[in-house]
Amino acid sequence: MDYFAALTAFVEAADKNNFSRAADRLGIKASTVSRYIKELEQDLGIALFNRSTRTLHLTEGGETFLLHARKVLNELEDAKAAASALNQEPRGVLKLNVPPAFCRHHVMPCLRDFFIAHPKIKVEITLEESQVNLIKSGVDLAIRIGVLPDSTLKARKLAEERLVICVSPEFAAQNKEPDTPMGLMDGPAILHSHHGDEIVFIHCAERVQITLNGNMRTNDLDAQLIAAEQSLGVAFLPDWLVAQSLRKGRLVRWLPQWEPQLSQVLSSLWFVYPPKRIVSSKVRCFIDFMIRHIGEPPYWQR
Repeated sequence: MDYFAALTAFVEAADKNNFSRAADRLGIKASTVSRYIKELEQDLGIALFNRSTRTLHLTEGGETFLLHARKVLNELEDAKAAASALNQEPRGVLKLNVPPAFCRHHVMPCLRDFFIAHPKIKVEITLEESQVNLIKSGVDLAIRIGVLPDSTLKARKLAEERLVICVSPEFAAQNKEPDTPMGLMDGPAILHSHHGDEIVFIHCAERVQITLNGNMRTNDLDAQLIAAEQSLGVAFLPDWLVAQSLRKGRLVRWLPQWEPQLSQVLSSLWFVYPPKRIVSSKVRCFIDFMIRHIGEPPYWQR
């Protein structure tokens, strides 16, 4: 039995709760995954899964074995990273997890230059708003937006995020810009599904909290941007998303002296990655590339 292949198949099957999905992830047949699990169970003398027609459930022995199997595979990854770090030229598959809107606007446009600079790196990108478990999902590097919670992950700040109050030129022509945030209460607002109707505005030492009339709500930032450009209401969008629309006149800014905030702590963009002893060269070179590309201050704030 190829024990490394069997361990890999077992961990994937445990993560996906399904032999077929594990096989798809590994690029092998479901029957091969099933054979690996059967061989492991025969070798260990225990059942690793309780099987049903739809899903798999780890047994108590399976849970214990999974914990140690992950350690073995992680140690192997650390060994590979230590060896590849000695290589002058980074190589391999870089697995990224990036919020959809940020990826479309700021990662995809610069990938060509990254590939030219690092021709031996391949990139596999998953676009997700939710914060996946990087270790469990095998992600090398993620970009996260917001207030970074305490965790065992390592992090590097990419840039601060500022919210912008914006409307389309047509909306501005039909609706007078208010003098204060209080004037936004009665008008239509485009809101994010994960945020409430209340929003705080700060100007110098003054702080105002109002309840908005959210006539539209969506969980997608690009959809909010399109809705604002289509004159559906006032939007409160991150500067990295609206900078180009503002420059090209598709949006105009309202109340620039006021800064809207959705949380007590200012939001930022972060690189996060698993806490390995050695950061692989492919992860390090992508972080360095993006830091140089975005600059300080970030190009969308200039």
